[in-house]
Amino acid sequence: MSQVNKYADKAGYTADKNRKGTQSAVSYIEDDGALIYDGVNVVVDKPAAGVGDLAVFDKTTGTIRFVKGATLVAEQLPPQLVPVAVVYARQGGRVLIVSLRNAASEVRWAYSYEVALSGFNLAAGGTIVLTLGSGSVAAEVSITYAAGATLADVASAINAALKGTPNYSHPDYGGWVATAADGLVVMGSDTYNASRAAIAVVSGCQITYTPENVNYQMILTGLLIKVGREEIRRKNGVSSNGAGCVLDQFAEYYSERGQAATGQKPGSGIVIRESVFTEADNPDLVAVYPTYKDYLFAEHMVQYPTAFGTMLQDGKINTNLIGRLTFEDIYGKTQYRYPAAAAALDFGITVEGMTTGLEAGAWWLPSSEEAYLLMHERVRFVADVEKDPVNRTLLRLKATTCYGYNYYVHTSCEMQESYIYIYNGRTGSLGYTGKCYKFSSRPVCAL
Repeated sequence: MSQVNKYADKAGYTADKNRKGTQSAVSYIEDDGALIYDGVNVVVDKPAAGVGDLAVFDKTTGTIRFVKGATLVAEQLPPQLVPVAVVYARQGGRVLIVSLRNAASEVRWAYSYEVALSGFNLAAGGTIVLTLGSGSVAAEVSITYAAGATLADVASAINAALKGTPNYSHPDYGGWVATAADGLVVMGSDTYNASRAAIAVVSGCQITYTPENVNYQMILTGLLIKVGREEIRRKNGVSSNGAGCVLDQFAEYYSERGQAATGQKPGSGIVIRESVFTEADNPDLVAVYPTYKDYLFAEHMVQYPTAFGTMLQDGKINTNLIGRLTFEDIYGKTQYRYPAAAAALDFGITVEGMTTGLEAGAWWLPSSEEAYLLMHERVRFVADVEKDPVNRTLLRLKATTCYGYNYYVHTSCEMQESYIYIYNGRTGSLGYTGKCYKFSSRPVCAL
């Protein structure tokens, strides 16, 4: 059973000792129009859904309903209410929800580039010479393997040779790694650096490419942005490739790692460190902003709402444009070009014998705007979770949390050829990273 109560003001609500603590209650406060939900697992419909509320599929009605987050006791949820998501924002009549877990926790935005090496003289042993990189950074790497070696031994010898100076196994220098499987030694590259993503054989073996021989980490999709670079705008009007999202994390990072620049004025694209936020070093900034954090908040956080750049892209459209594109890999198998988007499309909620509306295909990789709305008010650590309605609900469900520190979320938005936008849990920014890196695919949806 439930109760619906009305009070003239908050004092009347507080003074009422007749509300039954054993029942759920909704109380309306007349003087400020507030609704207060008391009880355990108070269920409401979409018009009353707010940030932090648990979206559930009600098997009795066959509809999506919402448990008020502040009243959630996960262990006492009735079996007909199936948890499906958490509300992270509202946009008018749209309720934005995030999945209870990652579709994939370690997944690349774009598939690795691969070639195959073959034709080794395993019985006698030998030496192979590879050219890694192109143009001015091209260099030969020599690898020797012993008589009686296996393909796994050859791959190990290649990997050992890669870890020299420079370290070709590092993404800065090509991110190359050799593996042995299905009668081949496969050289895979994961890098953002186009000049390092080239390979050729000088001697000692043969090289085979995929039918398309396309490095999807190095090119624009051709579907999200056509040319150039998509930027993000900061509160001070500067267009850039990154802006603050979670203020406390952003401030912690840049207080030490910002630039030691002096003479900066409001509207500058340079983020200064805290040690030079002084009257002597930057008098024009100190004159305007009482504290370093005030300066960061007013100048370098994401401008929102905005009518500019990456924040205008649509996550659902983006994901559907790229998430089902495939190619034939070096083993002749069909692979998704863009695994993070594919993982979001593959994610779904099913209830046996019923249609939830949230099956696979209903979710998508968030846009830059959706990633901002998901993350900008998140606390950084579990100790502060009671201040964060989204993570509070996720924690109560033992679901995958999304704290502002050390959590990384792919968006479906390209920045330019080799880069895409993510929420960066190290810098607290909505910024760019290489298409080669593995981060979370966290699906979102809108009701």
